[in-house]
Amino acid sequence: MSEKPKKNSAFQPKRIRRSIKLDRFAPKDFLSLNMTYACEQCSFYNPDAVECMMGFPCEPHLQANQLRKFESHSHMAFCRFLEID
Repeated sequence: MSEKPKKNSAFQPKRIRRSIKLDRFAPKDFLSLNMTYACEQCSFYNPDAVECMMGFPCEPHLQANQLRKFESHSHMAFCRFLEID
């Protein structure tokens, strides 16, 4: 079998990447509202194993990481499955 040479076409398929959506959050709202934004505040979080019982990654949603992101560019990665006690 011989391979056909690839054509240079203008169409390139879009790469699909899984990434966490960062939401813009106003500093005024952060100071005035009692928001649940970190894994440590969620009932699905297991602090002994530092893991989510739903199987989601905790690293981007841990409180220290959330505050670092918020201080640098006013964005936070809110977990879409956050459960409040």
